Amino acid sequence: MLFNLGASRVVVSDLEIVFVDLDASCALLEAEEARTPRLGAADIVRAARLAGDRREQQLWRGARIALRVVLERMAGPGIRGVDFEIATGGRPALGAGQPHFSVSHTDAVALIAVSRLVPVGVDIERVRELSMNADRRSRIVAAAAGSAPDVSFDTSSNADVLRAWVRLEAIAKARGSGIGVVLTEAGVIGDQATQGGDHRGLSVAALSVPQPYIAAIAAPELLENITVQTFPSRADELDAFRARSAGQ
Repeated sequence: MLFNLGASRVVVSDLEIVFVDLDASCALLEAEEARTPRLGAADIVRAARLAGDRREQQLWRGARIALRVVLERMAGPGIRGVDFEIATGGRPALGAGQPHFSVSHTDAVALIAVSRLVPVGVDIERVRELSMNADRRSRIVAAAAGSAPDVSFDTSSNADVLRAWVRLEAIAKARGSGIGVVLTEAGVIGDQATQGGDHRGLSVAALSVPQPYIAAIAAPELLENITVQTFPSRADELDAFRARSAGQ
């Protein structure tokens, strides 16, 4: 079993998870950014590089502004304009003493997780047809099975393969190692798995998000009931959302 979850773990009780419908919230997010700038210089440069695809640029900026708004509820306004540090494995961070976070963006939605205590990882995918052979499907499902001992996956089901995939992505993000490392350890890439892949005591759980999306989270032991909030789409709702401290 690659992801042995029997190690000593910390229950993550300060976790904030937010689902963002970017089509519903992008205009509001841009108005909020114009009123109170939060993006860092690196965010602005990256968004500018997407100028050739207006839609992609809009969605990327919306997801990043939403992340900044959610982070500020836990970290405070001092993080406005601060560029994220990028670790070797590609995980963004605010630096020592600041909350850990993870963000995933697909189509016109984003998923954000923030924790004061420990690194977290989230991933979200839209259920769709997969151009993937049977061997690849089996390897992905086998790799995820250890993180879901009570869940059965049907390799012929696109939805089930994606459910397995988001677990692996969430693990990679929580570890900060990059998905390639996790896939290699799990035997999805290469000929065979590394013995006892480096799970670092992670627990993994499916998240309840709107259809047709599926999502997962990885962190030290998770609470049984995990709440996913929806990001506001109206100005009055956003004001109330910003006024509440994370976890309230």
